[in-house]
Amino acid sequence: MKAFKFVIDGHKYSTTVNEIDGNHAEVTVNGTTFTVELEKDEPKVVAKKADPMKVVSAAQTGTQAGAAGVQVVKSPLPGSIIKVAVKVGDKVQPGDELLTMESMKMENSIKSEYAGTVKAIYAEPGKNVMQEDRLIEIETAAPAAAPKAEPAAPKATPAPAAKPAAPAAGLKVTSPLPGSVIKVFVKEGDEVKKGNTLLTLESMKMENAVLAEQDGVVKQVCVSAGQNVMQEDLLIVLG
Repeated sequence: MKAFKFVIDGHKYSTTVNEIDGNHAEVTVNGTTFTVELEKDEPKVVAKKADPMKVVSAAQTGTQAGAAGVQVVKSPLPGSIIKVAVKVGDKVQPGDELLTMESMKMENSIKSEYAGTVKAIYAEPGKNVMQEDRLIEIETAAPAAAPKAEPAAPKATPAPAAKPAAPAAGLKVTSPLPGSVIKVFVKEGDEVKKGNTLLTLESMKMENAVLAEQDGVVKQVCVSAGQNVMQEDLLIVLG
């Protein structure tokens, strides 16, 4: 079990990764426990009880798949709204960015899972939100087909790079959660400033930007795009 404590705008939050069993992880945030399924060798779309990117289901809104209704997008974790990318009346499609928020020192892009029209917005830049707070309402119409994950052709996942036996000394940047590396923005020898994006990581259906916590020089890059990582795996070493 691995526990983390962090503070966002004066509010304390406690996060614990209780257990990781194969493709499943049990995570507790401020006493609320939920289970997530991790993507491994092939893309999956899994709706779990406490999926942090959960949008209220048809059963919860009193509608059925393919029927008109209002879908509610809720906050996956406590955090602060950075930017709202839509306005009331905008048409959105599955995968369109709705807003970005900062949580656990990561910049998270929250995307629509539905095709429809933005009916209401409850978030604004600078606003602090708690887990499960209502962010946006999307009105869907019938008889449009129920939204599905893009049927992207399965792509081969590069074999995990061998981990260095003796990491270089310096500030070690580790993975905050289990996930998959999307893109690495730096290489050995690059100079970075505090707040620069080092890499992006997909975890629990969120695209997270891992940022430098101090100025420095990249001494070692320990991962590559497409590589799966576990919580606290070494990502980058800064000197």
